[in-house]
Parts: sequence; C-alpha cells; structure tokens
Amino acid sequence: MDELDHYLLAIIASFPLKRKPAFLFAVATGKRTGQAVQDSHLFEVTPLFGCVPTLRQVSFDARLERMQEDGLLEITEDGVGLVTEIETPFRMRFPYIDGFLYQNRTGPFFERLLLAIQVFSNFKHEQKHYLPIVRDEAAQWAVKRWLADHLVGDTKEAVRGRFYAELEQWLEQVDGALYVPRFSGGDYIGKTALQVASELGVTPWQYYFAWLNGLHCLFGRLVLDFPLLNGLMPDAAQGLTSSARKTWQLAEQGVLFENMAGIRHLKESTIQDHIVEIAATIPGFNVGSWVDSAMITAMSQQPWRSLKDIKQAFPALDYFQIRVALIARRSGVICS
Repeated sequence: MDELDHYLLAIIASFPLKRKPAFLFAVATGKRTGQAVQDSHLFEVTPLFGCVPTLRQVSFDARLERMQEDGLLEITEDGVGLVTEIETPFRMRFPYIDGFLYQNRTGPFFERLLLAIQVFSNFKHEQKHYLPIVRDEAAQWAVKRWLADHLVGDTKEAVRGRFYAELEQWLEQVDGALYVPRFSGGDYIGKTALQVASELGVTPWQYYFAWLNGLHCLFGRLVLDFPLLNGLMPDAAQGLTSSARKTWQLAEQGVLFENMAGIRHLKESTIQDHIVEIAATIPGFNVGSWVDSAMITAMSQQPWRSLKDIKQAFPALDYFQIRVALIARRSGVICS
C-alpha cells in the first residue's frame, strides 16, 4: 500500500454507506457534481475532496481491484465498502489538507510562487534575460501584476526582503526540503517533484501529499501572517466550475434567483446545484434568501446519515434549503 491507497481508503471509510466507484472517483478527483458536493459536506469529507485531480479512471479502478484482492475492501453492485474496520490514518498524517477549500488554487499558487522566487533571485544576481521557469501565460501575467502592485511607492529590494522573510517564516514551519529544491534562480534550475521525491527517498505519492499538506498549512494563515504571499493566491472563484462561475457572476450583478434559470437557459435544479457550489466555495456568499442562522444551528446539533433523515426532522424545508444549510454549517457563509 502507498499513500494514495491510504487516501482512497480514507474516503471510502468516511461515508457510512457503500458508494459506487463513480461517486468515489468524483470525490477523489474533485468533480463537483451536485451529489458529490452535497454528500461531502453532509459527511464532512470536504478535506479529502479533490486532492488528486489528475488521477486517471483506469488507475483508480486498478487500485480498487487490487485492494479488493488484498482483502481490504469489497466491490459489489451496491458499491464499495471496507471488509472490516481498518485504521485510515491519512487525515492524522496530513491534518492541514483541505481539498475542497483550495481546489484548483493550489497548483496555480505554487506556479506563481516559483515564478516570484525566480524573479527576485535573478534580480539579486543581476540577470535580466532568462526563460521563465513556468511557461503558463496566465501565471506570468498574475506575477507581473502582483509585483507591479507592490512596487508602487517601494523599491524592488525592499519588496524582495519582505518576500523572503515571509518565505523563510513558512519554510521554518514545514519541511523545507519538500519545496526548496524546486525553486529556481540564477544559474540553478529547480528540480521536478519526482526528482525531489527520489532524493528524499520517498514514493511520489508520499511526496505529493506532504507537499500538499505544507501548502495548505500556509494557505490557512495567508491573510493574517503572509500578506505578500497572499497576493499570489488565486481568487476563490477559481474553485468553481465554469458554469457555476457564470451563475455567480449573475448573483454578483444582483440578478434574482428566480430569473437565473431563464437567463442561463438552464433547469432550476441546475441553478440550485450552482448555488450550493457557490455557497461552498465563495467566502461571505449570502444564503439568507434560503436559510437562516437558527435553521443552520438546529441542523448542526446531530450527525445525519442521509438527506431523507434531515427532511423528516425538518419537514418544512425543501431539499434545496437542506443542501444550502449543510454547506453553511461548515463554510461560515452569511445568513442575513
């Protein structure tokens, strides 16, 4: 077993009932279907959501089959379940990982970080002409804009000093060996993730989840402790699916919920899925039109096994309201 196996077992163990392989694959890779988003919040699986977005279906299926052969799980028509209760220490080993909260932002942040380090390093070495370590034009533009904003009324040397102070502060709190070899500057070209894993004597998946854990540890403190690094963090809207982002833009423009389906030429249920996804992703999104604080508090008093159980306990609510309330339990959205 490797770290990816432990991750997948942790997902399977988090749901009280058996789940189909397609659903588990959606959770692992971060496919934001209504069911995956809803149930991940219902059973508090959001930290594990979407941690391996590049995992291929064939690799996922092969791992499930192998773990079934090893007697760890059982795959039936009803779904996938653990054969016996086994320890799944994944969350304990990687306590800072929050896949849902930082989905689609971790990779772009790290690319921007690599570019910023290269820019400042080459500035120190007086190298004005070099190839960017990251070729993505969106990342390059984001770093240029970030740097320009911080150079207003300040010198590049001063900004560089503050930047490296923040970087050192973060690296002292995590295993710097996971990150420093990947930085580029001067005549040094950073190593790949596979090269660093090999040098550290760990498997690629061990390296990946440790790398992810350290970055998410940083993300949790960006706003308060790392103002310069915080400027490299992509907007939370990057975590939305493209369709949900369009619905969110309508909401930002003040379009009424009841008019959105007609404008988008979509079913009302699809717009409802978007609202649930937006509430789960955008900090401060106001859900007061559908649920209030008292409702959320009442729903938080006990664990639930299904939406049907919640519906029986709160018959006055429709399923859309229940789903929004479940999201609000964790996300701290506004209910006024």
